[in-house]
Amino acid sequence: MRSLEIDASWDPSAEYEPTEIETDSRKAMNASEVWRNPELKVTEKECPSPKNDEVLIRVRYAGICGSDVSMIETDEDGYVHYSAYLRLPNITGHEFSGEVVETGEDARLFETGDLVTAEVTDYCGRCNMCRQGFQGHCENFEQVGFTTSGAFAKYVTVSEKLLWDVSSLRNAYGDDDEVLRAAATIEPTTISYYGLFKRAEGVVPGDYHVYHGAGPIGLTGMNVSRASGAGKVIAFEPSEERRAVARELGFEHVYDPISRDPVETVDVVTNDEGADVHVETSGAVAQTYPVIEETLAEGANVVHISNAKTTHEITLRKYQGNSAQLYGSEGHTGNQVYPRVIRLMASGRLDNLPIVTSTFDISNADEALHRAAERVDGKVLIEI
Repeated sequence: MRSLEIDASWDPSAEYEPTEIETDSRKAMNASEVWRNPELKVTEKECPSPKNDEVLIRVRYAGICGSDVSMIETDEDGYVHYSAYLRLPNITGHEFSGEVVETGEDARLFETGDLVTAEVTDYCGRCNMCRQGFQGHCENFEQVGFTTSGAFAKYVTVSEKLLWDVSSLRNAYGDDDEVLRAAATIEPTTISYYGLFKRAEGVVPGDYHVYHGAGPIGLTGMNVSRASGAGKVIAFEPSEERRAVARELGFEHVYDPISRDPVETVDVVTNDEGADVHVETSGAVAQTYPVIEETLAEGANVVHISNAKTTHEITLRKYQGNSAQLYGSEGHTGNQVYPRVIRLMASGRLDNLPIVTSTFDISNADEALHRAAERVDGKVLIEI
C-alpha cells in the first residue's frame, strides 16, 4: 500500500538525556531534542492486519495537522520542531476518516462498511492514571500517527475503543464522500471542544471568545464557539489567506495582529468589557500573552492549546486581579468529546467543509505536507 513515511536520525542533543525506556523503545518524549535531519518519502508498505481488538480501516481522507508539519521542519541544528512524543520511522497522519474493511476476533463494535473516524491516544485502561479516569495521560500510551502507524496510507489499524461511527453525518451532507471529507475534520475540532468545555470551567453562551491564531485548529475552534452560542468570536491571524477563509466562514471580526493593535481592537469590539474566553492556538506566545493579559474580562478563561516551542513569562497579577483562570489543554481523549462534536456536525450547526482549501492524492502526499507548511490554507486533506 502507498504510504507517507517520515524518518530521522536518533541523535539526542547535548542538553537532553533520554531515559532508558526512550532509548530502548525509540519513543522520544521530546522529539525536538532527539530526532534530527528528517526525511519525507512516499513509499510502499505491506497492508497491516488487525490484532484481536483492532479494526482495519480503508482510509478515505486524512488531514494534515501542524504537528505533522513540525515533524519535517527543523531548527538550525537540524532538530525537528515537534516537541512532544514521536517514534520514527513512522507513517504519520492522525486526522482521518474511512471505512471498516476487517475486524479482529475480539472486536465487536463495528461491522464491515461502517464509516468511522478515530481518537488519537490509545490507552491501557490499567495504569494508575487510566484507573483515575485520566486516559489521555495513560502511563503506557501510544498515539496513532506519532508512535504507531498512522493514516497517511491506504489502510490503518486502530483499537476499536478509539473508533466512532460517523454515519449520522449523512443527516447534514449530501453523499458519503462529503460525509467522509467532513469527518476528517472531526479530530482537530475536538481539540478546541475539549479545551473549552472539558478543561475550562464556566464557559457559557454569550461569552466573547478571542482566538489567537486562525489556522486549522483555530478555525475549527471558532466554529465550535459559534455553534455553542458565543456572543462574539474574534480572531487574530497574520496570514491574509487564512483571514479570508475565516471571513468566508461568516466570521466578521477577523484581524491582522501586525497591522492592527489587538488590545485596542478587543476593547472596541467588546465595548471595553474584554474577552471572557481567550484561546491560544498560534504558538506565538511572546506576542499573544501580552495581548491576552491586557484584555481579560472579569473571571476570564484562558485556554492554552498550541504546542509552543518557546516559553514566555506571564504576569500573575493580571490573572489574580481579574479573577482569571489559565488552563492547559492537550488532546481530547474520552470525556464524551467525540460523540458531542459528531452530534454538532450531524445537526448542521457546525460545518467544517469550507475550511478544506486544498486536497492532494496520496501519490502526492509529500507535496501536500510541504503545502501545509506554507501556512496559507485552512485545512489540507490527502485523498486516498
